[in-house]
Amino acid sequence: MRHTLVALMEDRPAALNRVLGLLRGRALAVHSIAFGESETAGVRRITVVVETTDVQQTIKQLNRLIEVLEVTDVTNAEYVVRETALVKIHAPEQQREEIRTIAEGFGAKIVGSSPQTVVVEMTDTPDRLGEMIERAKGLGTCETMRSGSLAMALGTTASRTEVPVREDVARPWWQADGAC
Repeated sequence: MRHTLVALMEDRPAALNRVLGLLRGRALAVHSIAFGESETAGVRRITVVVETTDVQQTIKQLNRLIEVLEVTDVTNAEYVVRETALVKIHAPEQQREEIRTIAEGFGAKIVGSSPQTVVVEMTDTPDRLGEMIERAKGLGTCETMRSGSLAMALGTTASRTEVPVREDVARPWWQADGAC
């Protein structure tokens, strides 16, 4: 089953690599990954959409990583998920109005154009993005780039209201624990 996991982790060198290595080592199919800053300095938020039959085991193993502060499975919770796509459509000038109409119908906007192409930007659910991309393919050759899914639970699904940040997070890795 596909699960959406949201994790908070320390901003340390190679922390993301360790998370991905764990998922790869368990042979899990990663459908989407988004990684960025959170509201807390020194802490990153990562959203991973994975195919797993034992999500509890996956969460336990992620929590064992020293940089991981908290992991939440929001799959069965009430949550918001968004993804952004850029779609370059190779189309002649005559089709520009049709492209604009389709883009507006999906709540997308044209962010760039050249004599041969139009670039459309859209932020919505992954399914709705897929629909827009399929419509765009009918207009001409397409190139697409999609961000990973960003997910945030509604309400208070987090187990803690404050994320503990170790005091040594801001120091370089070679000074973090004093050991050589």
